[in-house]
Amino acid sequence: MVWFKDLRCDSHVGNVSACGGQNNLTLRPCPKRGFHTPAPPWDIWASMKGGEGFVDWHFGAKVASEAIKPLERTPQMTTIACFGTGFQRGLAHGETARAEVRAALARWEEASLAGLPDVPSIKDYAQRFLAETGLWETAQHLCPDLADEVRGIAQGADLPEVVVAAYNLMDEQWWYDFDASQTPPEAEPGCSLMALTDPNHIVMAQNMDLPAFMDGSQVILHLGGPDMPETLLLSAAGLIGLTGMNRAGVAICVNTLLMLRHQKRGLPVAFMLRRALAERTAESALGVLRALPHASGQHYAVADKGGVTGLECSALGAAVSSQGQCRLLHTNHPLASADTDSRALAMLTARGRIADSTNRLAHMAALGPQGTEGVKAMLTDPAAPLCMVADSASRSQTFGSVLFELGDSPQGQIRLGLPGRDAWQSLAFTT
Repeated sequence: MVWFKDLRCDSHVGNVSACGGQNNLTLRPCPKRGFHTPAPPWDIWASMKGGEGFVDWHFGAKVASEAIKPLERTPQMTTIACFGTGFQRGLAHGETARAEVRAALARWEEASLAGLPDVPSIKDYAQRFLAETGLWETAQHLCPDLADEVRGIAQGADLPEVVVAAYNLMDEQWWYDFDASQTPPEAEPGCSLMALTDPNHIVMAQNMDLPAFMDGSQVILHLGGPDMPETLLLSAAGLIGLTGMNRAGVAICVNTLLMLRHQKRGLPVAFMLRRALAERTAESALGVLRALPHASGQHYAVADKGGVTGLECSALGAAVSSQGQCRLLHTNHPLASADTDSRALAMLTARGRIADSTNRLAHMAALGPQGTEGVKAMLTDPAAPLCMVADSASRSQTFGSVLFELGDSPQGQIRLGLPGRDAWQSLAFTT
């Protein structure tokens, strides 16, 4: 089975033949779904050498010259290619990576229900989580295409929608659980981020540190559709994205700021990231981050070849942490925003997380790496404080590293898991 990107046609009726490079395609009404008349987009069944599959298509553009495998595994990396409407992207994600999604959510279930003997199932937990907040309602209202993507993942993986929706509220679950029990989380995030700027060229990179139970669920999402440019994201199976870049040359990296105030009816981080990354300039992406209500404290570093800006976002809004500078550094404490939650700040201070974040920021500032290779070496040095390993103090560890180069042609590299386990690999848009 293969999926095709941006397959389009100029005719309303019958079978359609098209030639794309070396691939001769024959299109006909889908044997399972047929045409959805009278208006596009329609699902079409496409046959070609190497397989056949569903295709989302519209009028007015050329047939893609390249078939895209829906799921490609290498020893180091799993890539899930999902093109189409929001629901179609999610369905492709859930169907093609069903085993990975179900395994990831099983580990999340075990971690979430540990210490909650009165909660009978993850579905009960998820239903309560969504009912006691307005997070999913806000996501459906402000980002209906992304909510549809979550629904598609759930349907494709044969899981309850409410469970997959709750799983995609990762940043929000940290404060939700803390508010409910006043018990400190065992796996606070710990991401370290750096951006270097030259005229018409930006290097932006980060280590993504997440709960250790998420290790093994790493995937690359290769997405596209009528509501977004072609996009590459680091993610976990079942999540709509963690950090990424699009073909227009916009990249976004993130740091959790758990000590900033949250709001239960704001837009969750995963949806905010994807909504901003659907823009084609950094300026318009920053406009999204300034305009929409934030559910969680989060730092967003937004870049294109024109520069990089850091925004610290909270219930109060967005505060600029860096703009127009030759270097941006950030970890997991605020540099600009004063919109803090005193209870969360006290908890993080007592657990040594503020000191750890300050130490990581000072390490990057002192090291001052130059160029792509210098940044990669800094992020993957196992002796440096930027690489997190789960221990008795925290159950978090480095989930992966990303590096984006933004110039005339955006490029990316990624390394999954702890340093020394996997090599850096290139991220590639379609040709």
